[in-house]
Amino acid sequence: MGSKRIGLARVEALLENLKREINFGAGTKLVGQRDLVESVTASDSLTAVESGTTYVFADAAAVLTLPDSGAGDIIGVNYTFISNFQGTGQEVICADTTNEFFIGTIIGADQDADASPLGWNAQVSDGFSSIEFTGVTDGKIGSYFTVTNYAADRWLIEGVVAQSGGSEATPFAAS
Repeated sequence: MGSKRIGLARVEALLENLKREINFGAGTKLVGQRDLVESVTASDSLTAVESGTTYVFADAAAVLTLPDSGAGDIIGVNYTFISNFQGTGQEVICADTTNEFFIGTIIGADQDADASPLGWNAQVSDGFSSIEFTGVTDGKIGSYFTVTNYAADRWLIEGVVAQSGGSEATPFAAS
């Protein structure tokens, strides 16, 4: 029997014609799938490839920098952040603090009073490019939020911060 050899150009053409999506029909179940969870103990710059990751702050202070969304090429990238250690300098910051902003609402839950929940809003005019947990007044253990890039220079933010201390404060900052 002779050998069947195909050229590189033919292999490339075959690979390029592969379908790159999976269409799950009705009744299909995807089992065993888990979200990627990463423990944060030091500052880091996130990448678009890490989209979908849940970051758990396991140390008092670390700064995570989001990828620059100014070109509009990372729309749909998202991350979730959870505080599992009382923060003194836990921060998530936009790469471009001049043009990139958070838009959305963080709900504050005052844990040492039976008060109405607080709402911390972020609008374009606020210029908030950072969210920080620096003490119990702006975010305790169990605080969490998700950010999703939905347009160039815009990150949708939503979440809940556990707060206490009597002078609850917005976790948003303009860096």
